[in-house]
Amino acid sequence: MKKMLSLVGATMLLAPCSAVMAQQYFVRVGGAHISPHSTASDVAGPMLPPPPSGIGLEVQSASTLYFTVARSINDNLEVELRRATPHPRFDRQALAALPAHVLAYQGQVLARVRQIAPTVFLNYKFGEPTSRWRPSVGLGINYTNFDKRTSTAAGNALNGGPTHISMSDSWGLAAQVGLSYRIDERWSIQGALMTARVKSRLTATTAGVPRTMDIRFRPAVFTLTAGYAF
Repeated sequence: MKKMLSLVGATMLLAPCSAVMAQQYFVRVGGAHISPHSTASDVAGPMLPPPPSGIGLEVQSASTLYFTVARSINDNLEVELRRATPHPRFDRQALAALPAHVLAYQGQVLARVRQIAPTVFLNYKFGEPTSRWRPSVGLGINYTNFDKRTSTAAGNALNGGPTHISMSDSWGLAAQVGLSYRIDERWSIQGALMTARVKSRLTATTAGVPRTMDIRFRPAVFTLTAGYAF
């Protein structure tokens, strides 16, 4: 799936454009702060109290480098591929109301998961190409893959032994708003706020016994980048 999305993004960016005067590539590099804004169902599985069990997870925020490449279609439209690099890692902390043996793990990091989340946008940029300030809005498609999933010592202790974690991939709609400042004909600075619909099922398997929960994300991703046009 990752390869397919990359090919789709590359095809869109390299597609021929009729407005020759407006054709431009943009490369933007900077930083991103990602607030997952996650909600999770209670953990369900053998040897757990029936729902509502009060046993869940909270996903912590992360910061990382950010990279985008875009190609203009005309003076106001562009196609953009956004991705974080290196891929951010997120800590999963325990949230528990009961029972007592679970409450002891509240606030501890139970798992660490790396996220790979390329997103393709179609952006509309207001104003003229020569404008100093240009606000923009964009709609797109996000693909999220969770890899390098690791259960911590606390997670293993809570689950009763070495635990394997898996998470399903996600496809969803994405949206963003941005504002760019044109320094000269080549260089610019851009700030953007992006969100997407992401959902996944987490399965933690210990000694052949699976326990599952559904996690939904409404991430708020703030990026600040320096861009070069060519």
